[in-house]
Amino acid sequence: MRGTSIAIAALALAAGLGGLGCKGERREPLREAAMRCLHDDAEISCAVPILNVRKLAASQRYYREALGFHVDWEDGDPADFGSVSRGHGVLFLCQGCQGTPGAWAMMFTPDVDRLYKEFVAHNALIRMPPTTMPWHLREMHVSDPDGNVLRFGGPVEH
Repeated sequence: MRGTSIAIAALALAAGLGGLGCKGERREPLREAAMRCLHDDAEISCAVPILNVRKLAASQRYYREALGFHVDWEDGDPADFGSVSRGHGVLFLCQGCQGTPGAWAMMFTPDVDRLYKEFVAHNALIRMPPTTMPWHLREMHVSDPDGNVLRFGGPVEH
């Protein structure tokens, strides 16, 4: 029952945040993102970081080309807010709005070393290569051009 109430509240909030797409079509990308992340039995959904960026298009290009993310959607005229994702990881990118550049987000992967090789091959900005940490995770840190950092963690043995 409690999960259902939260789901309804999340839907109401997300529906209020949706925008109009081309030709007057109703676009609700925030609602769709909320629904992908919300589970019936969850008291709170997964977090979706909002990263402040200088230029949305340039950031989307970096996340797509260097980190292998997909550009999910963008909003505004001109576009100043959007979403990128890879697997279950979702990041919102906000051009010159919420927050300040330099935020950190933690994501998990089954094989940090494989991801590292991929990122290096695509000229990603590596801040820390894969390192076995005292808390029994293998981690690496990757920056975007705006100074936001993605911290990828995974098992020590994969």
